[in-house]
Amino acid sequence: PRVFPAPVAVTPSHSSAKDLVEHKDKRRRGVLDIGRGVVDLICGNRDAPATPDFVIERPRAAAVTIIAPGAGIFANGAVYSDIGRRAEFSVEVHGQARAAYDRYPQWFRDGHAAPNLDSFAGDLLDTKMMHGSDCLLVGSRGGQVVLPRVWQELGDAAPPAVVINGGCAMGLPRPVHWPQNAVTFLLIGGQDHFRGGKSPEEYVADANSRVPVGNRTTAILYVSEMPHMPQSSLLRVALPHMLRTCMIWKGAAPTRSEDASGELNALVEALGEAGGWSGRLLFTGSRGGWQETSFGKADGRKKPRLAAAAMGGA
Repeated sequence: PRVFPAPVAVTPSHSSAKDLVEHKDKRRRGVLDIGRGVVDLICGNRDAPATPDFVIERPRAAAVTIIAPGAGIFANGAVYSDIGRRAEFSVEVHGQARAAYDRYPQWFRDGHAAPNLDSFAGDLLDTKMMHGSDCLLVGSRGGQVVLPRVWQELGDAAPPAVVINGGCAMGLPRPVHWPQNAVTFLLIGGQDHFRGGKSPEEYVADANSRVPVGNRTTAILYVSEMPHMPQSSLLRVALPHMLRTCMIWKGAAPTRSEDASGELNALVEALGEAGGWSGRLLFTGSRGGWQETSFGKADGRKKPRLAAAAMGGA
């Protein structure tokens, strides 16, 4: 696991910062090195006990848990590392692609008995690590198998989830027990073979239809140009906003607000500024209804032909 330190906030423990600055002759300065820079510690009179006039507070970084099978650790590892270096997030990776358990369970076509992704999910649940996670990130088969098992076991207590390829919102061999109050952000692509033979409109509508009626904390980002493995340039722009949205909906963001519209608007603006991306953003509002906005416009580039299969790579 890689944990990156959050920045330190300096908060006056008494009086005001202005008052302390006005009494320069009664203060001494020390420096605390925290790796990302230095923070000045303002202390009292040199002759007085070394009781700091400022209390150092370290905001807790949101713990992001990446489920490796299907998440594109090799293709997008640099993006995940960049996320982990941000002060607002710490990142841990659990599991390994191509491990003995990295295969579909027996209720999928050509599936296997344990060890498989379902038994792997059960092992993760047994360790209780889910209770320490602020947000899961799953992709491909992780969204088809691991997340549904987590939902089945934990229900509304499951951590928020960013779901690359939207595997939990597909027609799967077993029904998905999507919790009523789940916090979920789906990233789906127009060039993804998970789309199958559906039109873009049908694909988005099908994913939309699988969200529980009345859920107020779900977003679906459809990007026309995205294949099964998201481009690093796309993920680098979109993922921070997706994670922040999940944190806001969870109530773990510094604003303690349930209104994520500002962060969602920032996501659309960032995609527009990056250029080369087009699609739709759908999300549930505070009253449970869906809102939608579009971004970019198709650029006319030749798109790769969609595959017929609906099993995950990465």
